Amino acid sequence: MSLLYKKYQNKIKSSKTYGKWYGRAVILDTISTRQLAEEVSHATTVTYADVVAVLAELTTAIKSHLQNSQAVVLDGIGRFKVAVSTTGADSRTDFKASNIRRYRINYFPEVKFQPTGKVNENGKRLGTYYNPLLSGITAREFGSTTPNGGP
Repeated sequence: MSLLYKKYQNKIKSSKTYGKWYGRAVILDTISTRQLAEEVSHATTVTYADVVAVLAELTTAIKSHLQNSQAVVLDGIGRFKVAVSTTGADSRTDFKASNIRRYRINYFPEVKFQPTGKVNENGKRLGTYYNPLLSGITAREFGSTTPNGGP
């Protein structure tokens, strides 16, 4: 499986990178909770109805914890927390809950450290961080039949 991408050229004349070519991921479809539940039920001994019930309850549980100022970590997926956008107040005592204008959820994908077996001059391990959800991903140009968009 490969992530599909399209090439596009920067056409903003005032940009330092005017004329350069870049890639954008192509999304072909959206997979629903029902479709995921069906896949999970076929890959396990759990029924479709049980998977849907668990996913529905997971949503309810995550919502409850987020609304109680708790971060939620889903192993292998990442961390979720609530953040706010606010308007300023002239003093600490003037700032109230009414200054909160918008709530949003911040998502931080899980990352793992892959050590190289080497250490730097300070004795710290060297290596790279990677996202397990993207481990093994490859790319292919949209419309291309060869891996990595090659000829």
